[in-house]
Amino acid sequence: MTHAQQSWAIAAIAFFGGVGGGVVFPILPVIGAQLGISGAMIGLILSANRITRLVFNPATGALLDRFGARWPVAAGLVLEALGTAAFSIALVMEHPTGWFLAGRVIWGVGSSLLLVGVLAAIMSISHSQARGSMTARVRTAISLGFPGGMVIGGLIADLASDNAAFITATGLSLAAALAALAVLPDRAESREQRPADDGRSRWAAWGEVLSLATLRIIFAANALLFFAVSGVLLATVAVVVEVRELTVFGMGAQGTAGLLMAVLMGARASASLACGRYLDRSSSRTRLLLPAMALAAIGFAVFGIATGLIVAIVGLLCVGAGAGGLTIPMLTLLGDVAPSHIHGRALSAYQWSSDLGGALGPILGLTLGGWVGFGATYVAVGLMLLMMAIPLRRLAADERARG
Repeated sequence: MTHAQQSWAIAAIAFFGGVGGGVVFPILPVIGAQLGISGAMIGLILSANRITRLVFNPATGALLDRFGARWPVAAGLVLEALGTAAFSIALVMEHPTGWFLAGRVIWGVGSSLLLVGVLAAIMSISHSQARGSMTARVRTAISLGFPGGMVIGGLIADLASDNAAFITATGLSLAAALAALAVLPDRAESREQRPADDGRSRWAAWGEVLSLATLRIIFAANALLFFAVSGVLLATVAVVVEVRELTVFGMGAQGTAGLLMAVLMGARASASLACGRYLDRSSSRTRLLLPAMALAAIGFAVFGIATGLIVAIVGLLCVGAGAGGLTIPMLTLLGDVAPSHIHGRALSAYQWSSDLGGALGPILGLTLGGWVGFGATYVAVGLMLLMMAIPLRRLAADERARG
């Protein structure tokens, strides 16, 4: 199998591994109410995987640097299967709340190993001339796995049963685990010899990650991007659609919001893949960062002032394209700058910043939206994104200095 073929296989593993996280979202709010689970507890259950990842991501990075990607990713997918199996068990238990919560925690550990592991795997097999497109394939697959799970879960629950949806997600995770064992690179396939991983070198490796100014800027910019897109926008779009009475094909607020988010995800995926191809042909990793940042900021402002459907779609297209244009160059630059023996730790810190921004976004977005209105909130988020200009210019200047 060539490295290009291997990258597509890794992308498929990332996609099907992410399905289980999306399956529960259209199902739990409905059956949770039927089972007598409070709304606050349902929210905690749905957030438990991201909270778990915040705790476990550093350990994931160390495991990947020590053992390579194959076994940690396979173990993560098995844990995801156990997590979705716990959802199935919860349906027939007297106290389902604990089972659902435990399932999301277990799934959080597994998804940490998967999300960081597949990116570490692609870094280990890609060279600089192909890293952009390979990274874009895997990152796009990760982004599409969650909404894909929401679609699959909703359809199977409607056509068959909630339990059938959970069992399907369990089976997909187990199948992806077997594929990971066959496809993913082992530690022995790393391009560079890793230093001995004793206790002192482990602390030194984390110090090396945090000492690189380029990586610190990437982590901060990534946290802000996920705060804006995966946090504020994802949590509030349905509310805004309802308040502004936007509708697609006569659908209600939830259906319209889902289609609008599909537009955003489509724009983000398309921009990511296009950026990956561009980066492999370009001598610069940073040339797209400032235009992409500006596009995302403009998109938030446009969506904030939109009172009609067409303008709202234009805003979301800009946000999606800008987000894709930011994510892939930053990830590719991370792979270039971080030495291979700390790729796992660097990527786990990157994922930690994603989870932190994504966790804070819904809380602050809904709070500010209630205080000052959602239009003003989106415009404020757009202005926050514009503040990324100074550190992103620093990345471009550092790249020019490295020659």
